[in-house]
Amino acid sequence: MLKNIVLYAAVFFLGVSLLLPGERIAEAKDFPSRPVEVIIPNTPGGTQDLAVRIMGNELARVLGVPVILTNKGGGSGAVGTEYVARAKPDGHIILSIASQIFTILPMLNPDIRFKLSDFTPLCRYVVSRQVIFVKKDSPYKSFADIIADAKKRPGQVTAATVGAGTQSQFVVDLLKIYAGVDIATLPYKGGGELIISVMGGQVGFGSIGLSPVLGLLQSGDVRALASTTGSDRIKSFPNVPAIGELGYSEVGLPSPSFGYFLSKGTPKPMADKLAAMLEKAIKNPALEKKLADSGVFPAYQDGAAFLKHLIDERKLMEAVARKTN
Repeated sequence: MLKNIVLYAAVFFLGVSLLLPGERIAEAKDFPSRPVEVIIPNTPGGTQDLAVRIMGNELARVLGVPVILTNKGGGSGAVGTEYVARAKPDGHIILSIASQIFTILPMLNPDIRFKLSDFTPLCRYVVSRQVIFVKKDSPYKSFADIIADAKKRPGQVTAATVGAGTQSQFVVDLLKIYAGVDIATLPYKGGGELIISVMGGQVGFGSIGLSPVLGLLQSGDVRALASTTGSDRIKSFPNVPAIGELGYSEVGLPSPSFGYFLSKGTPKPMADKLAAMLEKAIKNPALEKKLADSGVFPAYQDGAAFLKHLIDERKLMEAVARKTN
């Protein structure tokens, strides 16, 4: 009798296990079944926020459901990222992240309650460039002027960044080391606040992604004095020198990458279907042009390639972190 019960139990569980993949495939066929929410773990106005909003309509068209874009800023991106890590893994909540969330922030804040392995990578969609900029009537006419003033007035020259754990902050920290200057750093929650402070004269210069200040650069309301990520000049601003040309190659950092993730445990058929949909949207030539015109640069990578990129970048940033303490 006991043997029969064990046998029936084994058959039952085997049957369930055989049904589950089919059920998941059926679920994936109908996926997405309701609006999809994209979590942007920053306040409005930054590079990532602008890029995701440009993509919003195309994502909705390809997914076939409304796409809700939600800003959950705080903790240099940790608040929104943790929210997705704890979300129900059904594919309807997507995280958009900047690479620094996984490559820099864990070193600066070891108490964050998530790690890269808590997520399923879908793809990288763009990379951005960073610049050092000033208001149009700033006395700083060149990058050299900032350094000269910082040496003349130690601790009195101020720099605005988008917070600890960002490449924006790392650039200024490295500049202090390699230029031998004391600059007071003021971290902001997002790009919008940072830009207002620089234009209002509350800080001497800002370190930020190109996209949020692109229109202001084009109108002449602000001026870029150097590009600080990537080894070459930004094609649309050929008169703005790369930081390496100015004698500070050690300050230059990799261009920040932006990608999409799901919470770990999302059924693979759903994740695969969503990844394919995202690839289709991102590779739309019209969308690629809109993104490029906004100051970010389409650079699609599939989930596996992006994951490797993040692991490699983390190693590089660990070396930078040791230099900046």
